Amino acid sequence: MRRVIFVDDAPEILQHLRRIFVPMQSEWDMQFFSSAAAALPVIREGGCDVVVSDMTMPVMDGAQFLSEVRALSPETIRIVLSADQSPVTYLRSAAVAHRFLQKPVDVSRLKATIAQAEVLRTVLMNPALRRLVGEIEVLPSLPSIYQSLMQEMQSPQASLKKASRIVAKDLGLMTKILQLVNSSFFGLRTHVSDPEQAVALLGFDTIKSLLLSSQVFAQFDQRRLPSFSLEELWCHAMSTGTCARRIAKDAGANQQVIDEAFTAALLHDVGVLVLAANKPEDYAQVLDLMRMKRLPDWAAEREVFGADHAHVGAYLLGIWGLGDGIIEAVAFHQHPGECQASGFTAVTAVHVANVIAEQQARGELGTPDLAGVDQAYLAREQCLSRLAGWRELCAAA
Repeated sequence: MRRVIFVDDAPEILQHLRRIFVPMQSEWDMQFFSSAAAALPVIREGGCDVVVSDMTMPVMDGAQFLSEVRALSPETIRIVLSADQSPVTYLRSAAVAHRFLQKPVDVSRLKATIAQAEVLRTVLMNPALRRLVGEIEVLPSLPSIYQSLMQEMQSPQASLKKASRIVAKDLGLMTKILQLVNSSFFGLRTHVSDPEQAVALLGFDTIKSLLLSSQVFAQFDQRRLPSFSLEELWCHAMSTGTCARRIAKDAGANQQVIDEAFTAALLHDVGVLVLAANKPEDYAQVLDLMRMKRLPDWAAEREVFGADHAHVGAYLLGIWGLGDGIIEAVAFHQHPGECQASGFTAVTAVHVANVIAEQQARGELGTPDLAGVDQAYLAREQCLSRLAGWRELCAAA
């Protein structure tokens, strides 16, 4: 049985949770606590599989509590259950929680959320993947400027002005972001030359994603990647990000999914960088297999490494502590049917955007169909009828 711990300082909420989750007693060993201080010793002594916590609690709030849980039991699935949907609350929870659910929540929603998180953890615990990552000498580090930006934006006094000052400290990075902001990828009608204006026009989440992806690409030495162009990989990432964001907006996704789709699209091939930079001779075999056997990259990578770049990239983002929505979209962008999430998610947007961006690069977007799109998955999620419209939307870029 899964051990599930609920924490909420409101007695009426705890009573409600006890009542609605009675049907799960045969599957879950549940405990209910009115404070983080009461729950932590139990977790410290016996661990748990899942923690579901409120955010706005006195003395130790949900973000502080889940940070402690992460230190005590890194494998525990951490879920925030909150009625507060403010940006600050979401930012603080995103740093420590795998999932953020809005109150009130029903049994089926929470059960599906836990199952979804467990599938992702199973993928990332694959022995072949962990062995491969263990052989990699240099994993890119989470950029310090990104960490500073996240810390600032999670503070109660967060502001766009402070965020722009952090970004502007790195002149090279600021120049790169301004180039991107003024490029055709964003289609702004005015030229942007001021950091604060760039942050205000694009929004914090877009700037955060651009900062993270550009810094990750900058960590790799082009000389260690002689077989392909970093510039081409970066352009593909940007094109995929633009398409993913357009698709998510067209699908009517909420802002969280739109932001997850954009960030995941920018980082969906980070595993390629990791493998090619650390194992260039082995990756040369991958490229040979792709050319000689006409294999897709993921199939050739699995033949050589036992794992593919999607899972390597997802593993890295998990180490960095990015949210499950982003990690899922990276892990399953080639095989979205393996994801347990239902309905339109960042996985959907990145999967379709990746195929469209690849065909755009080859000048094949006018072909009758999109080879590589998982039509069974799109049909399952009732999105197949929208594929043609998404192609037209992205072609207009």
